[in-house]
Amino acid sequence: MLPEFKLKKDWLITTNILGVKNRTLILTEGHAITPTENGEYHIIYGGWSEDTPHIGGKMVLDEEGMSNAVDEEGQLLFERIDHFNPELIIEEVDDDDDNLIKNWRIQLDVKTTRKKLKEVQRIFDEQIKQILK
Repeated sequence: MLPEFKLKKDWLITTNILGVKNRTLILTEGHAITPTENGEYHIIYGGWSEDTPHIGGKMVLDEEGMSNAVDEEGQLLFERIDHFNPELIIEEVDDDDDNLIKNWRIQLDVKTTRKKLKEVQRIFDEQIKQILK
């Protein structure tokens, strides 16, 4: 899974047209960029679209390009967003709790068809509910 990136600070570019210097804001600090299904990072700014390609701009980078992109001062533009921050809670369960009746939640997340899900529900109703009585 490819990482997301976020902009470390406002991204400005300086242009010099007819002797007049102008600084244009491309993206603001914290802007997140996610990869496409084919691993490309599309940076779109200034109102660019397929219908208005003459307005703003579009850049396409790969993961290495995102990791190494620098601003006009040579500072890295992006940092990786780390989404994997698991919080582990470990509790010691006393053996005396084995027969203690409490409310418990059983949750099952699956990727399947509705037909197979109905079959799982049928099995649950027939077999598991008997155990829990």
